[in-house]
Formats: sequence, structure tokens, C-alpha cells
Amino acid sequence: MRGARAPQLGRGLTGYNGPMGRDWIDEGLRQAPAREQQRQLASERRRRQAATIADKAPELMRRLVAEVGAALNEYRQKALVRADDIEFEPLPHEGFSITKTSHPSVYLECRPSYVGQVVYCNFGRTDRDEGEIRESAFNLHFTVSDSDMVALRHEGRIFQNASDPAEFLLKRVLFPSSDHPL
Repeated sequence: MRGARAPQLGRGLTGYNGPMGRDWIDEGLRQAPAREQQRQLASERRRRQAATIADKAPELMRRLVAEVGAALNEYRQKALVRADDIEFEPLPHEGFSITKTSHPSVYLECRPSYVGQVVYCNFGRTDRDEGEIRESAFNLHFTVSDSDMVALRHEGRIFQNASDPAEFLLKRVLFPSSDHPL
């Protein structure tokens, strides 16, 4: 093998001697300006959405915190038993936490990240029978409509106002059951 040369491309290899049609290269080069324009439009759309979320999402979160607080107050008035075992705490930067101490004990904490365009939620439940905490983390994502309205989204569901995500979150806390996945 000493002194042996590697075969040169296009010489001596069967099937590679003649010119091959590589129309895909020409087609790709022709489409390059359109792809660059699409990339720039998508980048501008993401920048605009990020700016809209940074501007409008804090107000949406303030409304959500207020709605969660109001719904908990209504629950306390209507639920005569164990209504005082729920603690609600607004957190800095439009977040909140809820702790329910009666069994099944539950906690929920939600904190927004406007840069990340998400609300991080941590949920935990301790059932009387099991004694161990089962926890899960999930996210609500900020989304922007064509009319520049900011909303929250969980998986495929878009919450159009502050009461919808409040209901979604509070059902897990106030009425925990095996039907509600962590």
C-alpha cells in the first residue's frame, strides 16, 4: 500500500465518468433569493411578536393574577368547609402561588418569562393514601393573534381571556382528582 494513490473522482470509477444531471443544484440556487426573503419575513414576524409580548403580556398576567385571586375569594365564600386552608400569594413580575393544605394538599406556582414567551407552572399534589408528593411542570405559552392581541395557549387550546386560564389552573387546585392529570 505504500505509495498507492487514492482514486481521483471522475476517473476509473464505473458510473462516474460521464457528466450527471444535477438540476437540483440549479433549482436550489434559483430558489435561494425566495428562501432568504421567507427567512427575513419569519425573523421580522418573530421580532414583532416578541415585542408585542414584551409590551402586552404583563397586563395579561396582571389580569390573570387578579382573576385567580377573585375566583379564590368566591370559592372561599361559597365553600363553607376548609375554605381558609388555601393561601394565595401574588409573586413579583406578575406570577403567583397557591397552596392548599387540606387533603389532598396541592400547590401551584406560575411565573412568566416574557423573553421566553412562556409561563412556567409547577404543580404538586399529596394524596392522603400515598403520602408522597407527585409533581409536574407544564407551560402556558404566550401567543399573538393577527390583530396583535396577546393570549395564553396550552397545547392546542388558546385561552381568549384571563378567566379561561384561571379556570384551567384552579380546577387542578380546588377540585383535584385522578381525572386531572398532573
